[in-house]
Amino acid sequence: MKIRHERPMSDLSFQVRAPLGLELSTGERLTISDWSLKGFDFPNKSDVLPKEAVLSIPFQGVDIRFPIKLKRDGDTRFLSFDRLSGRQRETLAVFYRSILSGRMASTEDVITSLDTPVDLVPMEETEEEKAVGTAGTAPRSLRAAFSVLLYLCIGAVVFWTLGSGIWGKLATVDIHNARIEAQMLDHTTADRGFVKQVLVAEGDRVERGDILVRLTDPGGEAALTDVRSRIDLIENRLAQAELTERQLALRIDAIRAQIVAALQPTFPQVRALLDAFDARLARDYADLFSAHDVALQQMDMLGDELRRLRRERGRLREAGDALHVTALDDGFVTHVFVLKGQMVGRAALVAIVEADTARQARGWLDQSMAAAIYPGMSVNAEIASATGPERLVGVVDSIEAGIDPDISPEFGMLVRVSFPNLTSEETRARLPHLSPTSLEAERPWARAQADLWATLKAKVGL
Repeated sequence: MKIRHERPMSDLSFQVRAPLGLELSTGERLTISDWSLKGFDFPNKSDVLPKEAVLSIPFQGVDIRFPIKLKRDGDTRFLSFDRLSGRQRETLAVFYRSILSGRMASTEDVITSLDTPVDLVPMEETEEEKAVGTAGTAPRSLRAAFSVLLYLCIGAVVFWTLGSGIWGKLATVDIHNARIEAQMLDHTTADRGFVKQVLVAEGDRVERGDILVRLTDPGGEAALTDVRSRIDLIENRLAQAELTERQLALRIDAIRAQIVAALQPTFPQVRALLDAFDARLARDYADLFSAHDVALQQMDMLGDELRRLRRERGRLREAGDALHVTALDDGFVTHVFVLKGQMVGRAALVAIVEADTARQARGWLDQSMAAAIYPGMSVNAEIASATGPERLVGVVDSIEAGIDPDISPEFGMLVRVSFPNLTSEETRARLPHLSPTSLEAERPWARAQADLWATLKAKVGL
């Protein structure tokens, strides 16, 4: 065990009477009258002693303020200054020593300086502080090289950004609000009715004229059923009338054959009977001729009625077939909106079919650019795919003036761009319907420059 005696530090022992301000975190302001460099007795009667505060030194009308941390000594109300920085401790020591030496004195609520000059608080960094501040810093030459490299990179980015923007404005024509479009054919009903049968599903391929949805009208079906039953009845009656007429005709032919068989040159009355029979004037056979005439008339009447009913049946069939929704063109069914047994109204959308044609891109261009673009012009397109942006080459297919609210509310030019290097199946697989795309039409001289550059690279093997 070593026992060492050290003298007490006077700077921490003696207390001076001078006003100090103490601002707590609650906003309360207190005045400390007795203090030393070690600490002070907390003047408030509160049971909760602060751990942080802002200390202010009122020196000749100017407050010197800095935050401090406080530490309680045991169970007393004495608070010690905890972890003061070098400048804070030096500032507090200047006033403490000046008051002890008599160079400063407290006057009411401020500390004033007497005629003796006061040592100023050093405001410059000490050598130790400079060493700590420069620790871990790279050499000046390396920092200068890094700054030069940074400025070069920033300049390159700015030059590339501005240069590419200027080149784009000069070499290309930007087609705005572009998107991929497929030729979608809406299939609607001609009249109201009930869905009798849905013959297609989404993804099915159809040909022009194929029935997609069969519809039925209860009133028309009832009328058609009634006409069919009446046709069956008339056909039966006509068949019966034809049978009666054939029987009567056979009977008349048999009687005439008998008369002809009895015909002799020596019997002139038989010849007269034959002539009267052929003229249907023989009184003995008047009832037979009358029955045959009635059968013929009935056949004609029933035949006219049957033809009328058949025309009515055809009309009702055509009306029923007209309700069916048929494919307007070859293509693929993309949407089906109805179910079996559903009631639909007139002009109701029941299905959408994508025509079997290649998908195109469509965009808008201001009419002032009418002279800068033409059909057949090369176009660079960029679309989003599952693997990232994909670039395609297209050509301007058509240009028409007008307004399309889905693209732009302003009057301008609607530009269609096709992709001749892709088949219709490839466009459906790679170009989603209504997906956004970027279209830039290349000016002829820019296209020539690009082709020349590609040729040079091919020759040198790049």
